[in-house]
Amino acid sequence: MSRWFCPNPASVAPGVLAAQVIPPGIGTMIQPSVISERLKEYFFPKAASAVFFSCTREGLLQMALEWFADRNIFMIVNGPMSQEWYDIADDCRGTVTLFDTAYGAEPDLTAFGVELQKEKFDILMFVETDVCTGTSLNASAICEEFRSKCPDGLIVTDISGCVFCGFDEAISGLADICLCASEMAMGLPPGLGVTILNERSHTRILAHNIENRRYFNYARQTVSRSVSALNVPVYPLLNALNEQIDTVLTEGMPVRVQRMTDVRNFIYEWAKLHAFPMLASPQVSALNASAFILPPGMVPQDMVDFAARYGVFVSPAVGQMSKDMFIIYHGNDITMDDATALTRVLDRFLVDYDTRRRSIPRSQIPQEQKV
Repeated sequence: MSRWFCPNPASVAPGVLAAQVIPPGIGTMIQPSVISERLKEYFFPKAASAVFFSCTREGLLQMALEWFADRNIFMIVNGPMSQEWYDIADDCRGTVTLFDTAYGAEPDLTAFGVELQKEKFDILMFVETDVCTGTSLNASAICEEFRSKCPDGLIVTDISGCVFCGFDEAISGLADICLCASEMAMGLPPGLGVTILNERSHTRILAHNIENRRYFNYARQTVSRSVSALNVPVYPLLNALNEQIDTVLTEGMPVRVQRMTDVRNFIYEWAKLHAFPMLASPQVSALNASAFILPPGMVPQDMVDFAARYGVFVSPAVGQMSKDMFIIYHGNDITMDDATALTRVLDRFLVDYDTRRRSIPRSQIPQEQKV
């Protein structure tokens, strides 16, 4: 059996995949309104609405930017996922004010506040968890700082990478609009975008829309989706999402979070044993993904190719980071058995490829587990 530890796309559970083949018909095809109410009831109690779109994450990000055309946007970039959002903004609209933060580091809130005071910003956009770097921002602190400096502004955050439906209630009460794509933390195939909005976003949207006809109008978007085939949600994916919600509720969110924590700690200990430092600092390390730095002379793609021969799939980092980093995604349905199989395969890889073994005493070399 293959084991999937790549962050994007996510590993999809067999039951969730099977739910997509439910034939359309009365009583069998789930309705968007039903899924919307389930999301709000169980996971986003402070939300006013949850809306579905037929698009991948890139399409969802671009659509959000189009909603806020001609508005003064302030964007935090701290990893490849937020950098992608900024690149999309740079291509499809005017200037976006950038607040750049080192990958894997916690944003400097003092400098963040200073930048916010330089002019009036209508929108704050940031990515809560970047699975490409294994970082998870302190979203509550960021939202509070922005709200104190720009009380009339809207906060839009991409939660595609966070623990599925584990977005803290306090954070969801501060963020006005949450965007979530299906191909990562939701554990579904690509193609379904979700937008969760609170009451505050509705009042601000209606007020701003009087000034700008191109500004996001929730009611107009709802009507257009009902008459345009291009905007109809992907019903097989809604069935899959319904099954995924059942899975989360059956396991229980506290149990789910503890399982992910245990798996993460197990992988951390393995990386520490082999002296692979993490990219993300402990203050911002994500619960469901980790990026590790390899020593000079060890190529991430060699590790990826070697592990794939044993049915274990990990991912090299993206962009320039791919030269010396690899990513392990340990969220969704990854179990301790999966993590153990992963470390056994990687231990075998290190026997042949870890050149550091030639320069240290044999007694100090970690003992590999048998595959």
